[in-house]
Amino acid sequence: MQRTAVVFGLAASTLIGALLLVPRSVEAPRPPVPMPAPHSEASITQLVYGDGTVEVQATLDRGLLMPGGEPVWMDVAIKASGVQTRAPLAAVLVIDRSGSMAGDKIDAARQAAERFVNGMADGDMLAVVTYGSDVSVDFPFTTVDPQSRTRALGVVRRIEEGGGTNIDGGLLAAQNQLQHSNTSGKVARVILISDGRPTEGDRRATTLAGHSQSLRTGGVTMSTIGLGLDYNEDLMEQLAVVGGGRYHYLKTGAQMAKILDDELQHGRNVVASNVKLHLDRALAPGVRVLEAIGQTDSGNGRKLVIDVGDLAAGEERHVLIKVQADVGDVGFAAPEFIYQKAGSATESLVAHRADAFRLLPTGDVVAFNASRNEHVRVRVLQLEASMALTASMQAWSSGDAAAARQGIERSRADLKAAAKTSSNPVLLREAQNLDSVYDSVSQAPSPSSAAGMDMVKAQKARAFDLRR
Repeated sequence: MQRTAVVFGLAASTLIGALLLVPRSVEAPRPPVPMPAPHSEASITQLVYGDGTVEVQATLDRGLLMPGGEPVWMDVAIKASGVQTRAPLAAVLVIDRSGSMAGDKIDAARQAAERFVNGMADGDMLAVVTYGSDVSVDFPFTTVDPQSRTRALGVVRRIEEGGGTNIDGGLLAAQNQLQHSNTSGKVARVILISDGRPTEGDRRATTLAGHSQSLRTGGVTMSTIGLGLDYNEDLMEQLAVVGGGRYHYLKTGAQMAKILDDELQHGRNVVASNVKLHLDRALAPGVRVLEAIGQTDSGNGRKLVIDVGDLAAGEERHVLIKVQADVGDVGFAAPEFIYQKAGSATESLVAHRADAFRLLPTGDVVAFNASRNEHVRVRVLQLEASMALTASMQAWSSGDAAAARQGIERSRADLKAAAKTSSNPVLLREAQNLDSVYDSVSQAPSPSSAAGMDMVKAQKARAFDLRR
């Protein structure tokens, strides 16, 4: 029973029996159904469910609880089916043409944008916005066909650098293009490229993140590309996180074409867009959600809501949720998901109604440890390593090398201990990376040197990828 899925689709429905698959109209997740512990005498630590487009595997890190024990981790893996149902793409390229882009950077941006335009399919939509001190919509939103493709190629080939860095104006122009175009049924993307810190327009991070949030609320995903050593990596990462997209760091422009190719292919292969996880904070009497580590929670006091983003065919994302259980022999439900299928503006709901998780009490330390799930533990250690990397790089950038080393030391000790017992290649690789970072923090000339800035940006980008 615990691996049985019940999926609720679109249109009115009636629940019959324990399991039923029917369409119904979805506006928001239904109120949680109380989930009593099943009659089985065994704990239940894994629930698998889905609807053929989105498949979910939710796994607890153990099945037993010690009195007054540590929190329980829930690893939620969300995977899109490998079947590709392509929806048209609606993309806005927002390209920095400030004076600092002169030379190889602007050449790389032109070439990458040219490849992006050539890679789009007829029927897709494209807009090109460029910004320096001023902002221009060089190519307004247009449906791609042979004639418009030729015009777009001419536009990107003629981009010239000069002026400051008006990210604020560039994002506002992108929003305006999307708001005045019909992108219903399309996969909507904004890709922001910048090599510098904002110098024009509203430069506040809260304002810029607000633009990203507005786009996301409208169903648009934003990815960011930071180029060189002078941009604000924390800002560019924040814009990508809030925008539900991906963050990329490029030391030089040589890899920009590949990154834009990856963004184009991902958008083209999306089968589930605007995927959101919903989970009640009060799971059961004595069982409550503490937080979803490393995620932005847009829920309220009763509900945890995590924006998973868009899922391309075969893509898998993980969300780690920390749960506090103060009682034993308790059952509680798995998360629900709302998403839109490729090419559809209607929401679908994926929920598990058949069985509940079940945690059992124990006073036996041996049995308690034997109930642990190694795969979830690996995910937790990866997440903790990513957070240690970010915190250490921030401490080192501010001049506190001792704090940076301490954070890395704690995380790498945990990784090495776990890797020693499990021989897990992921843990071994991350432990080796932390060794390298520890040595660099001790030996690098300074955080403001070229080598220092490169390490900070590279490790923060690595930490971002580890959390996904």
